[in-house]
Amino acid sequence: MPESLIPLEEEILELYRSPIIGASYNNTYGEENVKSLVEKFRELDEQKSQIMQGLVVLYSKSPDLATSYVSVAVLHALGMSKNVQEAYLWAKGLDESETFIHHFDIGKSLAEYFT
Repeated sequence: MPESLIPLEEEILELYRSPIIGASYNNTYGEENVKSLVEKFRELDEQKSQIMQGLVVLYSKSPDLATSYVSVAVLHALGMSKNVQEAYLWAKGLDESETFIHHFDIGKSLAEYFT
């Protein structure tokens, strides 16, 4: 991976981690994370937005519930319905599919309300 891309990925990962989901009333369900990630995407140039999109799509299929659900919310906010549908299909194959799908639904609702 080219050196110039590493800081972008680190910055995106930091937006997933901070603020901590559930640590405050304002970020009970990751509202701040979703808003920050959507804002970051919208400020990037075409090349970097494609890189970020690829990362968010990858993270939407993460076994980490918080990561995948925030990713689905971001994808939904950005109108990337094909990628959202793919994440749902992926989640259906998991042992905890109901939990993931329930959280994906919450993420989509957050995206509609907070972005």
